[in-house]
Amino acid sequence: MMTAVVLGVFMHAAMFAAGSELQDPTLANVTAGMKKRFDSMENAVATFTQEVRFGFSNIRQEFSGTLSMKKPNKYRIESEHQTLVTDGQTVWAYSPVNKQVVIDSYKENRNTISPEQFLINLPGTYYAAILGTEKTDRQTVAVLKLVPKDDGSFIRSVKLWVESASWMVRKIQIEDVNETVTTYSIREMTLNASVGDALFQFSPPQGTDVVDLR
Repeated sequence: MMTAVVLGVFMHAAMFAAGSELQDPTLANVTAGMKKRFDSMENAVATFTQEVRFGFSNIRQEFSGTLSMKKPNKYRIESEHQTLVTDGQTVWAYSPVNKQVVIDSYKENRNTISPEQFLINLPGTYYAAILGTEKTDRQTVAVLKLVPKDDGSFIRSVKLWVESASWMVRKIQIEDVNETVTTYSIREMTLNASVGDALFQFSPPQGTDVVDLR
């Protein structure tokens, strides 16, 4: 599974233009706004923190990283423990600790949440609901929950925290069937930056073990 591609949910959900605060958010206006803003952008760059709580052991790990995205289906996610790159055709997953890169063909599947797939397939793929609003030190956020309709999905549920005035996603939480909960928090985001296609290619460092699954 392209685990880190779930970060793509941040990108389309955070592409909202600023607007007036929405006191009573509904699923229809949130998803419609997400699609409209996503259609208007070409790329984005974000910094984030990632916290993983493993279900069976309750062990917690925390990382920070950067995410770059460019339409269509180009991603680069870098953290201290992994670099994941795709140009929409090939995927490179590089582990600096193991000095190994796994290469595979890019595939959209039921366990992948990319912006394009999410927006197009939301009604047919997920049960979705607005859980309500929460107060933060910034402002009011709307909380959106998604549950896959496919009982065989590796992902059990996804929650998004969306600022109701700026329409920026500040947090996304993913729970899988192993009860592992991964939480991503966005720190900064730049839309329509200067992002070249070369960023979405990967050349393994010298001495890297290459595993090609294509």
